[in-house]
Amino acid sequence: MTREGTADWPIRISARRLVIREGTDRDRGAVIRLMTDPVTREYLGGTVDYTSRQALELSPLGLTWGRWVVCLADEDTMIGSISLDYDRGEPQLSYALLPEYVGHGFAAEACIAVLDWAQKNLEDDHVIAVTQARNKRSVTLLKRLGFTVRRGLEEFGAQQLLMERPLALALPEAEEVGSTGPQATASYR
Repeated sequence: MTREGTADWPIRISARRLVIREGTDRDRGAVIRLMTDPVTREYLGGTVDYTSRQALELSPLGLTWGRWVVCLADEDTMIGSISLDYDRGEPQLSYALLPEYVGHGFAAEACIAVLDWAQKNLEDDHVIAVTQARNKRSVTLLKRLGFTVRRGLEEFGAQQLLMERPLALALPEAEEVGSTGPQATASYR
């Protein structure tokens, strides 16, 4: 398949410590916290205004292809989000974790699981990610995952790096990628 909406949805992906699944109403509080947390938002376009927060509170969860919540497998507690969408016309990987779950390798594990799913299910030859150039931890994580810089660009008032990774490239083990420390988030949401 090559485009969103061409596969059954929702898709559930399991990793060693994580479950990547569609969002549900029980995740709403964590989704709102993730999308409004000032630490998380530092590299994701800044603070969320009142109208955007209200939209988060009212919007349905789990209905959009390629957007998942990241949960701890043993307790199904939402710790972040990950997406693989075609907003730029190419499959784009985006991720964010709640601050207390950053630095434990969860972002790497979630990205590897989603990239593995993409390798097996998409006909695209590459995937992209966009991150702020000053977000060194995210840049490091993406490079460890096999992404290289395609070009720089200015978006959302900051210098960004558009990075790409061939889907055919072998995936590293999550333990090889390791922790990148606080604030590993990629892309604007």
